Amino acid sequence: MDWTPAQLPSGRHGLPREYVVNSQRSRLLGAAVLIAGSEGYAGMTVSAVISRAGVSRKTFYEFFQDREDIFLAAFDQLLDHALDGARAAYETGGSWPERLHAVLDAGLRALAANPHEASVGFVEVLAAGPRALQRRDGALREFMQFLSPGYEAAGDEAPIPPLMPEAIVGAVYEIIYARVLQESTAELPELLPQLLFCALAPFLGPRAAAEQAAAMPPREETERERASA
Repeated sequence: MDWTPAQLPSGRHGLPREYVVNSQRSRLLGAAVLIAGSEGYAGMTVSAVISRAGVSRKTFYEFFQDREDIFLAAFDQLLDHALDGARAAYETGGSWPERLHAVLDAGLRALAANPHEASVGFVEVLAAGPRALQRRDGALREFMQFLSPGYEAAGDEAPIPPLMPEAIVGAVYEIIYARVLQESTAELPELLPQLLFCALAPFLGPRAAAEQAAAMPPREETERERASA
């Protein structure tokens, strides 16, 4: 995400008020993500954020109540972009396994390319209090939508528990969380075949899931996906 537009010129500049406000807010959010992603939520103080963003304390409190408020705003914006990217990948077409492969591939590459955002979304959100945990839980539920078509793909051979999408999303989250915590975010795209197998196997069975996972190489980003990144 492009969090940090150019610093506004000092003195009289004649820029529209809306542009100035958007620029200040974006710089504050970008500073919060960079600091939380590198130094942790504990290090993301209001003083640190305004210093990195280059805005006054007064300006900060015009937008946000406190550091929890700005963290939640940043997390919400990250989630919106993540969902936009996932939906764009899913809508590229093909069979359900191909669409799920596209979502995982785009997501893992995006996380690898943006380690600060990955840290905020998977690690620091756990330290930011109960409201942040509610946001995290809501985010996990949003990603279950991509697994629901698995029931139709599975057919009628064996009953699949209703909580299977929740179990898969939770497992994928924990696997990614561990890599981000270990500062191994760059390695996430290498997990694509294994994670795809884990997501498909409960619905298609291990043999078909293994065949699907082996048959799908990493994709090239579409123009629509790049636009939502």
